Amino acid sequence: MQNSPDRSVRPPSSTRALAWVSGGQFLAFGFAIGVMTVMWAEVLIALDLSEGLFGTVHLLLPIAALLTLLGTKYLYRRYGNRDLAVWGQVAMIAMFMTLAWADGVGGLLAAFALAGVASALIDTSTNSVFMDLENSSGRDVANVMYAVNSGGTVISALGCGALISLGMDYRWVLLVGAVVMAPFLIATFVVRYPVPQDAPEAEQADAPDFGVRALMADSRLFRVVFALTALGIAVESIVQVWVVIYVDQLMNVPIVVGGAAFAMFSFTMLIGRMGNAWLVARAGVRMSFLLSGAGMAVAGAVLMLGAGVWTSLLAFTLAGLANAGVQPTGISAASRIAPAHTGAIAGAIMMPAYGAFILSPTVYGWLAEWTSLDMAMVLVLICGVLTVALAFDRSIVEVDRDLRAATRAGDGAGAH
Repeated sequence: MQNSPDRSVRPPSSTRALAWVSGGQFLAFGFAIGVMTVMWAEVLIALDLSEGLFGTVHLLLPIAALLTLLGTKYLYRRYGNRDLAVWGQVAMIAMFMTLAWADGVGGLLAAFALAGVASALIDTSTNSVFMDLENSSGRDVANVMYAVNSGGTVISALGCGALISLGMDYRWVLLVGAVVMAPFLIATFVVRYPVPQDAPEAEQADAPDFGVRALMADSRLFRVVFALTALGIAVESIVQVWVVIYVDQLMNVPIVVGGAAFAMFSFTMLIGRMGNAWLVARAGVRMSFLLSGAGMAVAGAVLMLGAGVWTSLLAFTLAGLANAGVQPTGISAASRIAPAHTGAIAGAIMMPAYGAFILSPTVYGWLAEWTSLDMAMVLVLICGVLTVALAFDRSIVEVDRDLRAATRAGDGAGAH
């Protein structure tokens, strides 16, 4: 595919074309997330599954993603971002079709496995491209792209809900989703990606190891960004899984209010990411992490009070605004670790994200069991405080200095 001899001699497409196509892939990924969020509830009813069985089977998705991410450093030794993007989108479309025809647990397991592999490959390939674009321009890209991703989720969740409300069977909705994703896959073949040059065997033998274990040992910046990513995703996953239950059980209100709380959280994630792009460009990475951590801490403290419906809705809104920038800003910072190996870095830095999606909602559930739903929100408070503390690490300060230097260099080149 990407590394064929005839393609390697052709110059890559413009960075603008590459940004548009990669942004389209991330939009489609967000679209797929929204479809899945709606469809899981329909599938659970259609296949007559218990909540416990469904929750257990669902673990296959993040586990498959983690296993795929463990292999990305090896994949990037032979393949490039286009190959991984193509495979990821094909796997996601196949997941939609598998889920549409699934009539039992076996089909659901296959769909979860495909979704996990697809998510890991699309996440890795697109984030690698975003890192490359940031390194070449010195400007924030990830926050804008993550906002696009959130927009895709909101649009597809509303669209799927509308189609189902109009009487369309969920299996047909899934097939419509597969058709909608197809043009983004086709566009991936239109743009020529930069082709990684194969190093001599002697150089490959001496090449640095970009696995998670080696990066944790060798890079202080990776350790800090790894922790920050885990903290941000922990808060996001706790809210996604527990917000409706929190509002419904504590406030004794109709479940639609809990749905509204989740909708507000998701929408403010989109707004927060657009605002964070502006913040990073003007105040730097550290200020973004500081404000994110402070916002999460305040939201967690308010939610611990269980003070009422409107106060809780405002707290969840604040949590969405604050949390929005943590992961994309972490991706931006991680791009400085090894600019020539962003693919492997992207795969490694996504591992805490999927790990947090497995662990944090479960930890919250047990803590709520031992205390209460509101007191368990202390986890959100702790994540916010730790984010603020890590924002003062010297490695984050160095990233800000490097990004400012790159921006000045880009502005100077543009002036000529």
